[in-house]
Amino acid sequence: MAHSTNNIAFTAPINPSGVHPALTRAQIWAGLQMKIRSAETFVPGGIQSTVVISEDIDPNSGNPVTVREVVFVEGQRKVREHVTAYEDSRVVFVQPDGSTIQNVISEGENGELYMTYVFEWRHPGASEAEMAAFSEKEKGMSKKAVNDTIATMRKLVRDGKI
Repeated sequence: MAHSTNNIAFTAPINPSGVHPALTRAQIWAGLQMKIRSAETFVPGGIQSTVVISEDIDPNSGNPVTVREVVFVEGQRKVREHVTAYEDSRVVFVQPDGSTIQNVISEGENGELYMTYVFEWRHPGASEAEMAAFSEKEKGMSKKAVNDTIATMRKLVRDGKI
């Protein structure tokens, strides 16, 4: 039986040499908070809109939890996600089918900052061939998502919005 989950992760440096402005951890965290409420700003060709349904605090962890509905451009598909923010290191997006996306800010040995996206894409009932095709597509999407998020954050800082 074929497995029905693709686990994919991609990491990129946030401030490679030569980029301006260099982003601080506080600016990156502010950008991820903005992404929770306005996914289309960070994924303009993929997400059409974001509507925040509710915002609450998880009684067990004390972390903010946002329920939002995003509309994907492709197929006008609506997905209600539960988003938990773990200040100031990661945001976890959980979709109704159990697929999970984590946006992680991490630090290297010398204080350099990295952005990692970890995807757990679920495809129940998909064949091995379909899973392989999904995996190739999702690997490309993960790299683009990380790089586009960093570029968007840099632009928002440049424009004075973060």
